[in-house]
Formats: sequence, structure tokens, C-alpha cells
Amino acid sequence: MEIGIVGLPGSGKTTVFNALTGSEAETAAYSGGKKAPNIAQVKVPDSRLDVLSGMYSPKKTTPAIIQYIDIGGGLAAKEKKDSMEEILRLLRPSDALVHVIRCFDIAGQPPHPQEDLDEFESELILTDLMIVEKRLERLEKEVKKGKKGDPRELELLQKARDLLDAGHALRTNEEITSAPELKGYAFLSAKPCITVLNLAEDTDQESVQITLPEGVTSIAIKGSLEMELAQLDEDDAKAFRQDMDLPEPATYRLIRESYRLLGLISFFTVGEDEVKAWTIRQGTPAQKAAGAIHSDIQKGFIRAEVVAFQDLATAKSYSAAQKAGKVRLEGKEYIVQDGDVINFRFNV
Repeated sequence: MEIGIVGLPGSGKTTVFNALTGSEAETAAYSGGKKAPNIAQVKVPDSRLDVLSGMYSPKKTTPAIIQYIDIGGGLAAKEKKDSMEEILRLLRPSDALVHVIRCFDIAGQPPHPQEDLDEFESELILTDLMIVEKRLERLEKEVKKGKKGDPRELELLQKARDLLDAGHALRTNEEITSAPELKGYAFLSAKPCITVLNLAEDTDQESVQITLPEGVTSIAIKGSLEMELAQLDEDDAKAFRQDMDLPEPATYRLIRESYRLLGLISFFTVGEDEVKAWTIRQGTPAQKAAGAIHSDIQKGFIRAEVVAFQDLATAKSYSAAQKAGKVRLEGKEYIVQDGDVINFRFNV
């Protein structure tokens, strides 16, 4: 999973990136007309993985991974055309956006979180509207020349234009966000979005009141403080968090919210060689889930041996779980549940 960190200049995007990843990156910037983003991978914390590793003592334990990409600059019209195109190129592969909003004074200037939120949301909508209008213009020219277009694509683009014209992000329309005909466009306003209120160390979350756009969720973090803690060793960071009554790193909250917003769950494969967490979308059938491991397993799928994590943890071993009748054989249409421990049987 890849998440793009975005926001207006001065919002503290790179500070939040460093807080989330434990990096010491400098502000992402342009070099020779090209974007040099900050990129880092973060292990998804999951206590269930620790339990399974304790049971199997594998040679390797592999958590799920989230990749964060810190995009400098903004999407405002004042950006140079080549810079704008480079920003869009970097953002389009992202599964979701983290929109950082300044909630601290800078150079004596107080924050205006609601204005910043509304401005950036408008930029996303305007950017997508320009793309839709350009594509519709091309399609209409093709029709006039007697070329066959995709009528479904045309219909969806017209609906998208109407939504964007009315000032609504595409994420508010499930038909558009789920349509395979529009996947290639990777519209920015269609991406799930988490607003991060970047607070000063002495600011309470309750003092920041904003109205979120439809389909957008939010969390508040103290970016500078979290960045400092993220760069300490684990024991020191834990001690400081206890002193400041911070139960967990900001990363944990953001990852949970990302999983919830994107409808993601984890299942596990176990063995003496490796215990590993795999990320899939909620509602994924067993055969498709097998493809997360390898396409050959999906193609040659026979059945899945499934035991719920809690049942396995309670039984304390796979054989004990089998004796207790907790291990099931499931077919390709079985909907994988969060925490399932699965052994796929396949033949290729």
C-alpha cells in the first residue's frame, strides 16, 4: 500500500513524514525540473504477528508494509506546468492521500486550518476537472470523425464533470470510484483521504474545529514532537511517551485509520521458515487472496485450510487447534476474515 503525503506549502508535510517513518529527511524539492520525493517504508504493527512468531519460531517474520511518499509543493495554479505534471505523476499510484494541515503559528502568522483545507480540496477538484474536460473534448472529436468510443466511459466522464463542476470530490460517488473504465485516470479527488491536523506541542486537539469534506476522515498529531520521538531509540521513546501520556506513536493511529478507510484486513501464513502478514481488501474471496502470495497459487487453488487467529492462539498449536475442530477446509468463494491463518492447497 502506498500513501501520498500532500498539503499546502508550510503545512509540515516532511515533518509528518519524518514522524511517521523515523526518517530525518529534508523538505522534498525539485531538482532540474524533476521531483525528488522522500520515500520510506513502514512496518505495520500487529501484535498477532508477534504471537504467531512466538509459536513457530520462524527463521523470518515479515510484517505488512506501507510506503509513504512525501510530495513537496502543492497543486496550486502558480506551480510551473512541468512541476505540476511531476507532482501528479508521483501522486497517481498512491492508494490514498494524507493531507497535512498547518495548525501552528509560522513566522508570527496564525494558522487557518479550515481555509487551507477548503483551498486544497478545491485544488484537487480543479485538477481532476481539467483532466475530465480534456478527455471529453477528445472523445467528442473522435465521435465527430466517426470513430467508435466507449459509451460507458463517456457517460461516466460526463457524470464526473457534473460532480466536479458542482464542487464535489469524486470520492463522494461510488459508481465513479469503482468503475473499471476510469481506473486509468487515477483521479486525485477520487482517492480516499485522511486529514492530519498538524498541531503545535502546546496545542490541544479540541481547540481546532474544522468541517471535513464528505468522505474525508481526520486525526490530529503533534508533528514536531512525534518527529523527535521517532528518532529516539525505542526504550527512550517509550519512556518519554509515558511521561507525556502518549500511549502510542502517531504512526499506529494513522495506519489503523488508513486500513479502516481503505477497507483493508490482514491474514497470515505460518511455518518454520516464515511467519508473514498479508494485506487484502475486506470481502476478498479465498482464491483471490491466494493471489496476494503468488499468481500460481491463485491459478492452481484447490482449497484453503483456515483457522482464526484467536482460536490458534488459544489452542497454542496448530495440531491442538485441529483436534479442537477449529481448522476448517474452505473453498475458493470463502470470504477471508481479518486474522485468518491460512494454508493454501494448490496444484500447478
